[in-house]
Amino acid sequence: MSGKRKDKRKIKESKTIDPKVLNRIFIAVIIIFTFALYGNTVRNYYSLDDYHIAKENPNFKNGIKAIPEIFTSMYATESGLNYGYRPLVRSSFAIEYDIFGTNPYVSHFINILFYLIGVLLLYKVLRRLFRNLHLFFPFIVSLLFLAHPIHTEVVASLKNRDELFVLIFALWALDLFLKYADTEKLKYAGWGLLLIILGFLSKPTIAAFFLVIPLSLYFFTDLKPKKLIYLTLAIMGIGIIAAFVPFLYLPTLDRPMRMAENPISFDDSFTHRIAFGAYTLYYYLRLLVVPHPLLYYYGYNMIPVVGLGNIKVILSILFHLGIFIYALYSFKKKRILSYAILFYLVTIAMYTNIVKPAPGIIGERFMLIPSIGFCIALAFGLYKLFMETPYKIKIPAKKTAFILLVMIVILIPYSAKTIIRNTQWRTQYTLYNADMPWLYNSVRANDLYANEIMKSVKWELAKPVNVLKFMEPSIQEAIHHWERSVELLPSYYASWNSLGVIQSRIYKNYDTALYYFNKTLEYKPDRPQTLFNIGQAYEGMRKYDTAIMYYEKNLELDPDAINTRSRIANIYYSLGSFKRAVELNYEIMRINPGESLPYINLGNYHIFQGDTVNAVRFYEEGVKLGAPAVASDFLSRYYAEKGDISKSDYYKNISRKRQKEGKYLVP
Repeated sequence: MSGKRKDKRKIKESKTIDPKVLNRIFIAVIIIFTFALYGNTVRNYYSLDDYHIAKENPNFKNGIKAIPEIFTSMYATESGLNYGYRPLVRSSFAIEYDIFGTNPYVSHFINILFYLIGVLLLYKVLRRLFRNLHLFFPFIVSLLFLAHPIHTEVVASLKNRDELFVLIFALWALDLFLKYADTEKLKYAGWGLLLIILGFLSKPTIAAFFLVIPLSLYFFTDLKPKKLIYLTLAIMGIGIIAAFVPFLYLPTLDRPMRMAENPISFDDSFTHRIAFGAYTLYYYLRLLVVPHPLLYYYGYNMIPVVGLGNIKVILSILFHLGIFIYALYSFKKKRILSYAILFYLVTIAMYTNIVKPAPGIIGERFMLIPSIGFCIALAFGLYKLFMETPYKIKIPAKKTAFILLVMIVILIPYSAKTIIRNTQWRTQYTLYNADMPWLYNSVRANDLYANEIMKSVKWELAKPVNVLKFMEPSIQEAIHHWERSVELLPSYYASWNSLGVIQSRIYKNYDTALYYFNKTLEYKPDRPQTLFNIGQAYEGMRKYDTAIMYYEKNLELDPDAINTRSRIANIYYSLGSFKRAVELNYEIMRINPGESLPYINLGNYHIFQGDTVNAVRFYEEGVKLGAPAVASDFLSRYYAEKGDISKSDYYKNISRKRQKEGKYLVP
């Protein structure tokens, strides 16, 4: 009888998987699942801020040699404004450029690798935090985190590599501080502090881990309170140094908020800000529970400025206050749910729009780290659903199967949404087009979508064949979205200006165009581009003196403007002032020696005067500097007439290449 019992025990023991083997299986699943979900982003192009950060950034042309300059310059500069300091992220793109050149597909693949590293680090940290639990628990949390669709923006948008770097450095630092707590070897704390610095060089939002790390050490280690306090002070100290020392040698950080980005920036009401923060928390929670629709941008007027009497605000305050009280109540008992709640609240706090308004109000990228707390709570809830606790190392196989089944039921729609959302990030147009039905109340989204529509229109209109009637529906759609933008926010001058450009350059309705341009100046009186556009409208009306007056106003604000000088030069030539026209074009050459426009202008002048030899000489110089296809087209025909077939074919090939690039006519 006893022998039979031993045999049964041996059979049961033989069915138990070695934890090391199980761990390897889980790691393999995470790796395969990551590429299954995000592999389709490798086919994506650039979109949104990817162009400024990863594609058109002049620093990257020098590759690795640009890194010293990257560490002494801001993350992005636009219209004289400086944005952030994230040298490690920019350095990663510079290294990429040195090896692969400008290649969005390689960049997207590398983003997947960084996300995978982040998830594997999360799994490693969770295994340590929950080492007294069954290995299934950290695995379930990691899979829920990995598959959550709210992370698609971070992985699919190259610009958001900074968020991935923060995730990696923050979790890696936490892992090392846990090792320090377990071994009391100072080297782990030292390496952890170094990683905090690297995190700050990626994005300052790693500051949330000033609290997350001590919180984790308190809940899951036996580190003495005195050492915990010292370590917390060391983390804060090194973080403050890393955050502020660069600004001793960097230019001034200048990031003014605009009404279209976040209206709470212009509202001094404290109660409105609290209500807006509560509504923001409600919206984030809704996206975590039901991640649909996911949008690339929110902004005004997608999230309303509400009062404390709003029902969603009231429910949000009650819910978040309730879970916070529960977390504090369970704090001494060191419960998993208490940790998950505090992790979530600490990491989401900086994105609530209460202390500092966030660009765009809501950002799915901001949820990358806070979603860890949500996924821990969700996994904990799965166990509770079957009246089990993850604190048990051994759980009946039947109940484990049910828990895994429910997890799979959650993962299926998560995965489907993630894969579909990745395809929407394929190009900038596919992204805007997919999200526009949900963004009809967003000022900036309407403006961005209209601009994107007009890119394809301009491409077609630049061709030598007149295709205006075929592009009319697209033009009208763009006009509709610009009109919607100024309907939502009348002071949004960029859309007024765009409406004027359409009327002036496409329809030649100059009076209507001037109305729109004057609306632009009403809200932005010192905008050089609008003054240029007004000059162009008057030029189209043949009111040359008025045109020159506005062009000169443009030059007062933008002294190095090339197109403005070119327009003035062409007017002078048309009025018979050949000498003055030539002088202005030579001024352009001095301002920008690599600009082709003055050579094309001078070539045109000589053609009109019947001096083909000098015209050809200027056109050839212009083509060398990247002139549009119309110049190489002329040269190809010219050399064909001269019988020089070799040169004719040479310029014909250049013309075809420039036409493919959408460069046919001179601006």
